[in-house]
Amino acid sequence: MEASPTPATLKRHYKYTFWLILGALSTYFAEVVTASTPFPFFTPSGILVTYPFYTLNILVFSYIAFRKKKVDLYTLFLAGQVFGLFEAYGTKMLWSSSWGAEPRILGISLIPLFLLIFLWHPLMSFTLPLLIAETYLTGSEEIVRGIPRWLSHHLQAKKTTYIVFGIFVLFCAVNQAINSPSRWVSLMSPSISWGVIVLTSTLWRRKAPRIPLRDLLPTKREMVVITPPFLLMYLLLGLYLFPEGIPPLRQQTGVWILYILLGVLLYLDISSPHAEYSDRLPMVP
Repeated sequence: MEASPTPATLKRHYKYTFWLILGALSTYFAEVVTASTPFPFFTPSGILVTYPFYTLNILVFSYIAFRKKKVDLYTLFLAGQVFGLFEAYGTKMLWSSSWGAEPRILGISLIPLFLLIFLWHPLMSFTLPLLIAETYLTGSEEIVRGIPRWLSHHLQAKKTTYIVFGIFVLFCAVNQAINSPSRWVSLMSPSISWGVIVLTSTLWRRKAPRIPLRDLLPTKREMVVITPPFLLMYLLLGLYLFPEGIPPLRQQTGVWILYILLGVLLYLDISSPHAEYSDRLPMVP
């Protein structure tokens, strides 16, 4: 007769499953919405590179962000900005974007800098996946409470919240359509990929207990296992993905400054006991 799994074993199984769903959410909003990787869960490159890369990234930086005792939106935004700096040595987009001529400062293309580091990755690749995952898959509400009061105040009304949600869906749809190579991809890519997330999330909600988000994130011991493949993927992307896009050392100083500046700001924020929490929980449609 087989022994029943222990509570600790079950918790690990739930945790690892949660990691896969969280990584899928990050991959979806980072890559599918932009049509950069339309089918990350159905192609060899998506399954072997894109999906694991975003999963490892969001696990590493969520571990870092949640070293803070009370996480707010500012903490997540800073962690997401450092997350997004893979667009330098990883994809080379901060140096050699495909968007044509644009202004530069210290070797960095300003348009990709503002779009990717100050908008897309901190919000779409990092904060939004964590918000959705915690709200619908866990037993905690820390991220929702960490929405600043000035923003939370406007999200109290159901009508306002659903207007914002509608604008967001339209934004995603337009973004996907503009960048998509064909109408068929525009139709099938977001639908099929989202279907994978909905299916796994539904099974999770039926089977898994309501575990707090912090208990589902990697521990220090698990980070010892996660960090080597995380660094290896960075190294391989740097070496084999458009290596000629890395500029001379003098033009890399802007990225070094960004790493230092954002890294120091993130460290100071995590070290600070201050966190801006909402008095009343905003709605999450």
